[in-house]
Amino acid sequence: MVFSSCEKFQDSPVKISDNPEIIRIPGDPNTKFETHILEGYFVKSIAFDSKGNAWIGTFKQGLIKYNSSETIVYNSGNSSFPEDVVIWDVAVDNQDRVWIGSEGIIEFDGHSFKLHNTQNSPIPEDFVYSIAIDSKDNIWFTSCRFRQGGIVKHNGTSWEIFTPENSELPVNLVHCIAIDQNDIVWLALGEKVGKSHLAKVSGNQWNTYTSDDIGFAPYYLSQIAMNSHNEVCVAIDYSLSSSWFHLGPQVFVFDGNSSIQLMMDSTTSVTATTVDNEDNVWCITQQGFAVYNWDRWIQNDTIFREYGSFEVVQAPDNTIWIGTGNGIYISE
Repeated sequence: MVFSSCEKFQDSPVKISDNPEIIRIPGDPNTKFETHILEGYFVKSIAFDSKGNAWIGTFKQGLIKYNSSETIVYNSGNSSFPEDVVIWDVAVDNQDRVWIGSEGIIEFDGHSFKLHNTQNSPIPEDFVYSIAIDSKDNIWFTSCRFRQGGIVKHNGTSWEIFTPENSELPVNLVHCIAIDQNDIVWLALGEKVGKSHLAKVSGNQWNTYTSDDIGFAPYYLSQIAMNSHNEVCVAIDYSLSSSWFHLGPQVFVFDGNSSIQLMMDSTTSVTATTVDNEDNVWCITQQGFAVYNWDRWIQNDTIFREYGSFEVVQAPDNTIWIGTGNGIYISE
């Protein structure tokens, strides 16, 4: 992929519709976010299994299985699912087992839930914020807090724990995990603003990338995603800053050697991101979403303002799903 200079993209974002019900996205000027499902549910995470079922993690409202013909909500009232659990992340392996990041990691085989935590497994911390699964069904997940824990690799039987004490992991606090097409594991980490790192794990080989390697000092990393070129797309969160304005980018793309910075404006902060099948970069912002189509930023900060937006994913049918504080909006 050839990247152009990002300076021409630093103008004000383009708002492509005055009607918040009609959001045009790259490649299809008629695309709309009119489909609204699961009204009343606070959605934190979304993943899909091989049959196209959506598995949806909520804020203290259980785990939801959704398809066009049925909706099943698993909670403490109808299953062994723990009560009042915040689901930070959901992932589905090649056997359609669902892995749920919460107070520990919960495994669901379609029949029963099994909680793995510090009481019954070697994981170091009962806080699982990010999960990624490689092609061999190794489950990689964060199990950490500030200056405690690290990441875990679980193959269904054994557990491998990585902390700064026993590995080349530079700090304990890992914000997000992503895995590329070659099963290389990427980590976004950092325990201080302005001191963020990326790390790459390939077999037994670790590489850590600091601001010197990235080319600038990212303020605070939130979420990462891989594009079709095995480059990592990194979202930057400025919400911890006391300043309303900032001079840094919202996203950067890193190939292991150099990065390109993508800046939409001087005020927006990005808390979640994904890359679609055409390598468009989708971002969840404080009050809405933005998408970068390698020509311009397209931003809408009105449609989800009332409830907030928290997750963006692409479904198997290529639609974009945005999880909000009041259900999910789906592109058409």
